[in-house]
Amino acid sequence: MAKLTFASLAFNATQTPVSEQFDDIYFSTQDGLAESYYVFQEGNQLWQKWQDHTRSAFIIAETGFGTGLNFLAVAEKFQQFQQTYPNSPLKRLYFISFEKFPLTASQLADIHQLYPQFAKLSQQLTAYWQPRQVGCQRYHFEQVYLDIWFGEMAENLEQLGDSYNGLVDCWFLDGFSPDKNPEMWNTGLYQAMFRLTQNGGSFATFTASSAVRKGLQAVGFDVKKRKGFGKKREMLWGKKPQESLAAILQYPYFYPNHSVDCDDIAIIGGGVASLFLAYSLLEKGKKVTLYCQDEQVAQNASGNQQGAIYPQLSDDDERNVRFYVHSFDYALQRLKQLAQVVEFEHQFTGVALYAYNEKTAQKLTKMAEQDWDHSLYQLYDAKQLSEKIGLPVQNGGAFIEQGGWLSPIQLVQNGIAYLQTKGLKLVLNHQVTELTWQQNAWQWQQGGEVFRHSVVVLANGHQLKAFKQTDGIPLYPVRGQVSQVPTNVALNALKCVVCYDGYITPVSASQTHCIGASHLRDNADMEFSLAEHQQNIAKLQQNLTDCDWTLNIDSTANKGKVGIRSAFRDRVPMVGSVPHFAEQKRQFQNLYNQLRRKEPIEQAKNHTNLYLIAGLGSRGLTTAPLLGELLASQICQEPLPISQDILHALSPNRSWIRQLLKGRKVE
Repeated sequence: MAKLTFASLAFNATQTPVSEQFDDIYFSTQDGLAESYYVFQEGNQLWQKWQDHTRSAFIIAETGFGTGLNFLAVAEKFQQFQQTYPNSPLKRLYFISFEKFPLTASQLADIHQLYPQFAKLSQQLTAYWQPRQVGCQRYHFEQVYLDIWFGEMAENLEQLGDSYNGLVDCWFLDGFSPDKNPEMWNTGLYQAMFRLTQNGGSFATFTASSAVRKGLQAVGFDVKKRKGFGKKREMLWGKKPQESLAAILQYPYFYPNHSVDCDDIAIIGGGVASLFLAYSLLEKGKKVTLYCQDEQVAQNASGNQQGAIYPQLSDDDERNVRFYVHSFDYALQRLKQLAQVVEFEHQFTGVALYAYNEKTAQKLTKMAEQDWDHSLYQLYDAKQLSEKIGLPVQNGGAFIEQGGWLSPIQLVQNGIAYLQTKGLKLVLNHQVTELTWQQNAWQWQQGGEVFRHSVVVLANGHQLKAFKQTDGIPLYPVRGQVSQVPTNVALNALKCVVCYDGYITPVSASQTHCIGASHLRDNADMEFSLAEHQQNIAKLQQNLTDCDWTLNIDSTANKGKVGIRSAFRDRVPMVGSVPHFAEQKRQFQNLYNQLRRKEPIEQAKNHTNLYLIAGLGSRGLTTAPLLGELLASQICQEPLPISQDILHALSPNRSWIRQLLKGRKVE
């Protein structure tokens, strides 16, 4: 697991921050903010570009986040633009930046005190700033989106894959000077910039280095000079020629369709995935209608009174772990933002992973060898873990400090009600059973009425397979029954969620605990099972042996909630365009040999304007926020907040593409 190295920070005689790794200043000793305005905003003619922009999003990429000064300056400027031109078609700003050696939140806050005009933006940033692993982390500032790609820039540029081709409007070519940081200023960077930049897109940089100028020219940029900032004689700026050829797709078999018209979107489903997808789409200015087959939302797997939120860590699948940690960090941000406007019971008091047998203890120890920061994962002995749990346990385990629990049913129901005030249309008691693509829209009939939408998203859990368009998706249902029991004197002391071969939650406002859950694959029966209820209690007592507080649980009310989750064998969800199974089998039947012979490969056939989110399993609370934002960005053809390798791992056609890449036949 690649780990981050934080910046070694010092200050010179003028109190300008200095990187000890590069022995270079973060910004000009004369006036760092004035330098940012002059070099990057004026150098790229930003204000004029925004006035002339015809699309709804403008995308800036920056090489070197550093103290965040360039971001703060341009975010404030964009907010001023929105106030000056409220009717402009330009509604959103994306700022994509790379940082190998991030500063800590406290270091950022200290430096930002020099710029009180950015106080609100700085507070928002540092509140959620917690670099934990390499890859992308997205931060929200209303209509400004900040994507920080932590780690080696060359590696991250590769992970801005096919979906980023020709997406960037302008570059802030920043970072430490070429003589101090020669590893960054190279042909690989310039080639990536050219691939990622829109035709007509621009760049600006503080340096006038002839090596940089020649490198940019060699890959195709038109490069010019202008007066440098302050004492600098010259600086470079330039453009990508309008007639430049489009980049060739590296992975055409994973490439999703681009929506023909994505302003009118229907979501089918009424759970947590639907909530967060609608949330992200509404933020991006889309018209969204949610169709739910039940009398109220959150009646299936998202209907539990309490549910745990924590990342699914593993000792044997590095890519999946990166996905779940990214999801967890993003979920914490979104949930805290939603909690300001939506009422739902929640406590982020940690999650204990109990070593209930030797095999589990060994697994937890191996996971600790990945050297996570202690706010994410830390091993404890029995005494330490007992203190965290609030009740005595006989064995040690691990503790996820920032995990916790929330009420899924309250989150979804109250969240959907809030989104209705923001424009969401909710249609209840409406089951969609068949979709037809006609006249550039998806349509279906119910009650003699025809319903039409330009885009449809299937977020209906285990019922996804009811549509003929989802043929070939290897989704299966998993029945899970959660027991609900009243608290007692002992259980009332429980401080956090405890996970074993099941889980138990702390007491809720209704003075009950949830104990779960049964796990029956390929079972979609919704009837309450007394046997599963008794098994949930027995499992708690069998796994936490010699813990008296587990013995006097009153389960006589036989109260529980049955939900049918959906899952895939490889333990991660699917999100993206719904693939055309029959067409892709034909297209890629000889994919292995085509790649070996370096022959041209077709772009994958998918169903036009049809998307899915599926297979969230028991981690919906952790993954739904990021999956919703990812799919909303994909539909809107805007920057994706995740690396290309993880995106491919989430792809709806991954199961058969993996087989075809090995030269195997897909039935």
